[in-house]
Amino acid sequence: MRKLFLLLLIFSSKIVAAQDFPDMRSWAIYGDSTERYIFSDTAFIRSSPDTKQPPIDTLLAGDNILVLNVTNKPLTIRGIKGPWLKINYTKNGEQKNGYVWQGLISCAPLRRGDTKFVYGIERRADSIAIDGKKRDTIPQFLVRLKVVQNGKIITKSSLIVSDDESANFSGGKIMSGMGLSNVQNIIILSFSGEACGIPTYDYYFAWTADSKLVQLPHKTSIGDADVFYHSENFIFPNEKNGKPDLIVWEMSTEEATEKVDKNGLSIMKVTGRGKTTYQWDGVNGTITEIKGK
Repeated sequence: MRKLFLLLLIFSSKIVAAQDFPDMRSWAIYGDSTERYIFSDTAFIRSSPDTKQPPIDTLLAGDNILVLNVTNKPLTIRGIKGPWLKINYTKNGEQKNGYVWQGLISCAPLRRGDTKFVYGIERRADSIAIDGKKRDTIPQFLVRLKVVQNGKIITKSSLIVSDDESANFSGGKIMSGMGLSNVQNIIILSFSGEACGIPTYDYYFAWTADSKLVQLPHKTSIGDADVFYHSENFIFPNEKNGKPDLIVWEMSTEEATEKVDKNGLSIMKVTGRGKTTYQWDGVNGTITEIKGK
């Protein structure tokens, strides 16, 4: 019983920590033993969770760290409020401990060989919508993706994501070049609420053989179980029905009817379809929509 109580106490403290720092939810760091990279170009390591003392060390983008503990000490930088983390890292063959602000480390770590794809939320990027005399703030984040090889930043790209329920979680995936000419890998950054009725946004980037990072079209999916589905998919050149250097975007929307199947589930009806074709230029590293196709 005592062990169960301690587990519940630890779990509850993680929930409270997440509620205290809602800007940090895309990082999905709630406890110890979490492996990440340094996200900022340069990160100062401190002896305590504050900026009162001079830095004791410096780490660079792509350096490996291990999160040991999430403190309750806050710091706000570039409009983002987050906690200090106690971390462990290795430098010059020596293991060290220190503190770093969470906004300076990456979200999910992504790596292929000696190439690291380091992404994180860099700053708040709110926009203003004006309707007559009414002004509404649309909360948004600027997400930065960096390619790091052997401790050096090769290139960067960025995108804007909404600061809403779809930012409750983020993750990433590295694929092959999917048949696109001069492309080594395709990197997908996903932002999702991981719940019914909350959109999942997948952002695609092409990492080319000549070290360019090119943003490709993105896709959205959303579903409310047994009620409504909106799905978007890509067909790449090396997939079934794929064509050389073309990316085909397909969309379908389904809604529940009043009829049910033998399992009592609603029979879905397709209410919308869409299709767009994009031309990839592997020489110049550009993507262009083909009109009317």
